[in-house]
Amino acid sequence: MNPRVELDVDACYDALLGRDPAFDGRFFVAVSTTGIYCRPICPARTPRRDRCAFFRRSSDAERAGYRACFRCRPELAPGHAPVDAVKRLVRVAKARIDAGALDRGSVEALARVLGVTSRHLRRAMVARLGLSPVAYAEVRRVERARRLVRTTRRPMTEIAFEAGFSSVRRFNALFRERCGVAPSALRSRR
Repeated sequence: MNPRVELDVDACYDALLGRDPAFDGRFFVAVSTTGIYCRPICPARTPRRDRCAFFRRSSDAERAGYRACFRCRPELAPGHAPVDAVKRLVRVAKARIDAGALDRGSVEALARVLGVTSRHLRRAMVARLGLSPVAYAEVRRVERARRLVRTTRRPMTEIAFEAGFSSVRRFNALFRERCGVAPSALRSRR
């Protein structure tokens, strides 16, 4: 964003009301009654419009005499504040699951590697994705299997194990449950 271009105050306030993550780091809101400035995703109560001033950079808000919020830590780059911890955890967990962490191990082992409890990992993933770690892994396995069924002529047992399933029986059951059709029926439709 060009620092010389004026901020659209109405658009900034709408983003603040919706706590829109697309605007995180693109502007900062300062509250005249508290003397504090925040990120647009801050979980603090939303101030009235007439009490808000919008700044393009955190340094501009500090020069204007506002101090950083202790909840959303606007002086830190977006993604590194404590308020971003769950988002970071889920992003790393997804990457590990995509790489096969739950094909070979358990949710408890994954959580231990990530430095959290398995309960916290489940809660974070359900809150952000609407899926538990196991459900997310199953969705990824079925997507991989469906792609292999459609694009290759390999045997179904080979596809099942390559997609991360530990048994052909589980592969067939989950594939039918998620896709509404057996893997062999999907292949014959091609």
